[in-house]
Amino acid sequence: MIPLLEIKNLDITFPHGSEQIRCTDRVGFSIDPGEILCIVGESGCGKSITALSVLHLLGRQGKVSGGEILYRGQNLLAMTDKQLDAIRGREISMIFQDIMASLNPVLSIGCQMTEGIRRHLGYGKRQANDMAVELLAKTGIQQPESMMRKYPHMLSGGMRQRVMIAMALACRPKLLIADEPTTALDVTIQMQIIQLLKSLRSEYGMAICMITHDIGVVVEMADRVVVMYAGQCVEKGDVRDVLEDPLHPYTQALLRSVPDVRASRGLRLQAIPGTVPENYQGIGGCRFAPRCVFAGSCTCENCEWEPDAYGHYARCCRAFENRQVPYAAS
Repeated sequence: MIPLLEIKNLDITFPHGSEQIRCTDRVGFSIDPGEILCIVGESGCGKSITALSVLHLLGRQGKVSGGEILYRGQNLLAMTDKQLDAIRGREISMIFQDIMASLNPVLSIGCQMTEGIRRHLGYGKRQANDMAVELLAKTGIQQPESMMRKYPHMLSGGMRQRVMIAMALACRPKLLIADEPTTALDVTIQMQIIQLLKSLRSEYGMAICMITHDIGVVVEMADRVVVMYAGQCVEKGDVRDVLEDPLHPYTQALLRSVPDVRASRGLRLQAIPGTVPENYQGIGGCRFAPRCVFAGSCTCENCEWEPDAYGHYARCCRAFENRQVPYAAS
């Protein structure tokens, strides 16, 4: 089966003075039709810019300097802006990270909802308005007709997020990219958004690429997981394999730092020593080595992917020697 989206050896660079800073290093993963893939990692590891690169949204400064982004076998990087306009919103939609700044403050919700519907589907004003009301109702918004007349500043964070989801689903995309869709929301609203996305995935049959740093969201949502660190994919596999049997020392450390209600009383969380490197493009070998408890006895200059028989990968030369079970996805 051809993946819906496949990213191969992706390098993204941004200018810094006279230099080009490489923010991602040979990032690669795929998403199958109807699948939910979660990309997890600390802030600054390259999750969001990888997602933005899919729709050519890196801005004027950022550029893809290497690799391929294939959508249904077609290279998105080779497409013109006009060709991409037919895919953005229609085939691939995105929920952006900052919900407080993603909606236009001077346009009503109805105006913003119907714009994409009329542009991509060719609907008239009345038909687009009816569809927008229906979509708002699907996301759990009470009195959707009244919502169409409101402006973003009149809405809570949770309501804005529901509006963003309704806008992203307006053209029934095949792939939804959700960048931190539950950030800045309280726990109750987070769970409502997660359940909403899962139910809409089932209804529309779309794939979801979710970017998060919340392991709890990964447990609830993911079919497969990609773990990123310092611009690289360090582990990927089935969600149960990665969470129950993490192979990379970074994944193991990340899971040990997650609170667990089943843990013994008085058990202290383990923080990951050190800090994420800032200029990681100049680091040779394993980028996690300065923070890794196994770095003193491994060959960090030659860390490559080592797959197991079930397609579970880890970018670590000693991954299969240091298996631990710090967290269970039950």
